[in-house]
Amino acid sequence: MKRQEITVTIDQKGQVTVAVSGIDGPACEAATESLEEALGVARSRERTPEYYRACQQQASTVRNVR
Repeated sequence: MKRQEITVTIDQKGQVTVAVSGIDGPACEAATESLEEALGVARSRERTPEYYRACQQQASTVRNVR
């Protein structure tokens, strides 16, 4: 199993960045949901290749079932 990690960085101006590694697909957003709610409104979201790789795997699994 891959190591799952959430890194929170707060810069000198108070801007917060949350980075997720080791969690594929939409599960990464679910993992940080409560943290994001506590921090306030997200200004932007950048999805990593891990997010899209998991979505492709799920889509190919669905195609195989048909």
